[in-house]
Parts: sequence; structure tokens; C-alpha cells
Amino acid sequence: MHKIFWSLVLATGLTCQAQALSLKYVGETSIVTGAKFDETTIGGLSGITYADGILNAVSDDKGRWGEPRFYQFDLKIDGKGVTLVPKSVKFVNGLKKEGSRKAFLDLEGLVAMPDGDFLISSEGNNDLKPRSMPRVFRVAADGKWKYDITIPDKYLPERTGQQSKGIQNNGAFEGLTATRDGKFVFTSLEAPLTQDIDMETEANGPIIRILKFEDRGAQRGYFTPAAEFTYKIDAFHDNQIGREIFRGVSEILALSESKIIVLERGARIYGKGWKSTVGLYLADVSKATDTLAMVKLADHKYTLAEKVKLVDFETDLTKERGKKDVQNFEALAFGPNLPDGRRTLLVMSDNNFSKNEVTELLVFAIEGE
Repeated sequence: MHKIFWSLVLATGLTCQAQALSLKYVGETSIVTGAKFDETTIGGLSGITYADGILNAVSDDKGRWGEPRFYQFDLKIDGKGVTLVPKSVKFVNGLKKEGSRKAFLDLEGLVAMPDGDFLISSEGNNDLKPRSMPRVFRVAADGKWKYDITIPDKYLPERTGQQSKGIQNNGAFEGLTATRDGKFVFTSLEAPLTQDIDMETEANGPIIRILKFEDRGAQRGYFTPAAEFTYKIDAFHDNQIGREIFRGVSEILALSESKIIVLERGARIYGKGWKSTVGLYLADVSKATDTLAMVKLADHKYTLAEKVKLVDFETDLTKERGKKDVQNFEALAFGPNLPDGRRTLLVMSDNNFSKNEVTELLVFAIEGE
């Protein structure tokens, strides 16, 4: 096993209340940028899922550093800290060609299913000709493709020509989650569909869609679009650090069929560069309008999902993390239970394979839910 150098921070004491749910910071660890494992570069970890004692993390490497893949780590959380050790790497394989070209993958979400399979989401690429479609597909435990889940047409841009509908480029299925029993799967957009863009209100909080699939049992494991809900992202917020210029949803995590933890991730201008902004929210879709039949939101009236903030990484973690920069957090998963029985929430950052960014894993204890 290749040796990787890890940094470790531990702290306690942060509690953020939201209805019955609260999060308490436990600790963190990080992976050195450029770390190697089995002749691959670990990086771009944009989706995680924990199952059978293993943390699985998918890389959004689009072919620059290697083939589509997800890693498996041994994860340990105890009184001594948080440790993360790479165990294996699985390559996504067996996908059919897109016409005459190799299937394009920009892997963002990863979910472990009860039977040992995984679901993976890919954003596609609108810059290719013809365009590569966003997708959610199922693979076996070894990464071999099984089948794609059918995506509603309104999410799919035209293959060629001027685009009038579908996902925005690099703004598609960032979020992917499932209920514990695997019956329901949710995926979320990072940014509004093309037909839902309203430039007058984008800075006041863009509205994205959360798509719900159901395994209805006709053929076990095949999911059908069952409902859809709208979620309003927070408005851009400027502070002493700089001006926020973007904000989107980079991950979701289902607590139940109606309650979802949402990770909003943005960017603000800082000097000649930028810094990440990150917040965790609790969304309740139980009273939200089912918008599945709505092609363009502006043509209808609808009720948004309710939301409350759980933690703001810029302002609520300074006691525990000091003046550390907020990284590009993109991944959520439930982790192992703590010795006292509390469930953990894992939050991981995507370092974009950049020497200026870090892969970090933060651990929170979940209380009251």
C-alpha cells in the first residue's frame, strides 16, 4: 500500500440548531494534493458514500489524470482523530459508445445500493459536438456498467444546434442520494435548467430542481421518475472577504423520503483569485409542489421546498478550524456511528487536482434526527 501523508485536526463544541436536527463538529483529515495510489492520482473527489465499513469516493477526473474511477478508503473515527487510508481503486468500465466516440463522463455523485451495486451521476458536456447528455447509471461493485436510468426529456439539451432546454454546461447532476432502503433515489441540479434561467433573479437566489426516482418493483432496481421539487439557493452574499459571484447545489443527502441535507457551494472574488463559500441546509419537500410535469417553471405557480441553514463554513467553524480557507466541498455521506452511538455526517472537498486546493474530509455528529 502506498504511503500518503495526512493532516489532522480535532475540535469539539460547535452546535448548529435547525428544528430537531443539529450538527456538532467532531474533526477532520486531509489528503495531500498529488498523492498517488495504484498508479493513479487521488483527486477530484466529488461524491462519496459509506457502506460496510468502507468510504467510497468518485473522482470527477474527465480523462486528464486517468480513467473514470472511484476509490475505496478505510475510515476510522475515534478519540484519537480521523484517519483515512486508501484500500483500492475501481474503474468504471463497459459503457456503450456515444455514436462513434467513447462515452464522456464527468462523474459527480456516488451512492451505494443495498445489494452492493453503485449509482453514479455524470454531468455530460454541452461543449462537445454532438452534446454529451447528463446521466445517472448503475454499476456493479467492480465498476462495470449495467444500465442507465431514464432521465426526463426536459433535462436533456438538444444534441446539436442552438440550445433551448436542458441542463446548463457544468451545472447538471452534482447531487445524488438514496433513502436507506434504496427505494427512492434523488438527484439535484447544480444550476437551473436552461429554460428556467432568469438573469434578473439569479443573484437573488437561483431555483434548481430535485428529481425523485422510485423503484416500483416491476423489475427490481430499475428506477422511474416519480416526482420533482424546486429548491431556492441562497442569494449571493458579500462580506469583508469579497463579493460572491456564484452559488449552486453541489450535493444532497436524504435523511428520509421528504427531508434532505443540501450542500450549497459558491465562490467569491478575493484579490486576483477566488475563495469558496459553503453552507449546509436542511430541506423539507413534503409541502413542495410536484413540478415533474412542468417543462418551464415560469409558466406555472408552485411552492418551493422549505429550508433552514445548519452551518455556514465561513462563519460557524472559525473556533474549530481557525483561519483555514474554506475548500471546494462537493460531497456528503452518512458515516460510521461514534462510540456514543451518534451518527456521523461526512463532508468532503474536491481539490480539482490543483496545488492550490486540498482534499479535506470533515466529520460532524448528527443529533436530534
